[in-house]
Amino acid sequence: MSILPKAVKEILEEGRSNIDPRGELSPSFRGKLYKIINNFCGSPSQNAHLIRARLELNCAWKVLENWEACELTNDSARKILEMAEEFLRGECDKKTLETTKNFFYTEVENLMNNGQEYFIAAYAGFACISAVNTVLYDVTLDTLGKPDIEIDPDYWTACFSACLSYCGGATWEEGVGDDLKRREFWEWFLNDAVPALWQI
Repeated sequence: MSILPKAVKEILEEGRSNIDPRGELSPSFRGKLYKIINNFCGSPSQNAHLIRARLELNCAWKVLENWEACELTNDSARKILEMAEEFLRGECDKKTLETTKNFFYTEVENLMNNGQEYFIAAYAGFACISAVNTVLYDVTLDTLGKPDIEIDPDYWTACFSACLSYCGGATWEEGVGDDLKRREFWEWFLNDAVPALWQI
C-alpha cells in the first residue's frame, strides 16, 4: 500500500468542506480536483488521464447495481465497464469500445424515455457512458467546474451521474433526491474513491 501524498490529503480535506447543506460537492471543487490530478500521479508510469479514467470507472461501478436492479435492463452496463477495464489493460481495441458505447448510449436513452421511475437506472447507465468516454478521450476540461445544470448532460462526469443515481436526483429538481444519500456518495468519493487511486 502506498502512502497518500500530503498534498492529496489537503485537497481532499478541502473537498469535505465544500460539501454544501444539500450534500452536494461543489462543481468548482470537482473541476479543480480533476484538473490537478496530473500533479499527483504518484510515479512516472502513471498519467493524469489514466487516473481520471480509473476514478470515473470506480464511480460507475459504485452504482452498477441500480442499473442491474431495473426490470427493463440487462447486463450490458457490466459488460461495457468490463470492456473499458480491458481497454486500459490493452486487451480491447478502441473501435470496438467506441461502437459498443454508442449502442449502449441508445439503450440508456430509451430506458429514460420510459418514465421518471427509470431515471435512477438510467443515471447509472449514463455514469457508465461517461466513464467509458473518459477512458477513451479523457474528461472535457473546458466544462469542468461549471455548474452541472448549465452543462449538456452528455458532458457530465461519471461521478456526477453516479451521484444522481445514488441519491435519486439533482438538487435543482423538485420532489426527488435524498440529501443524506447525496452527502454519503460524495463522502465515499473523497474518503474512498480518490484515495484508492494510490493503492497498489
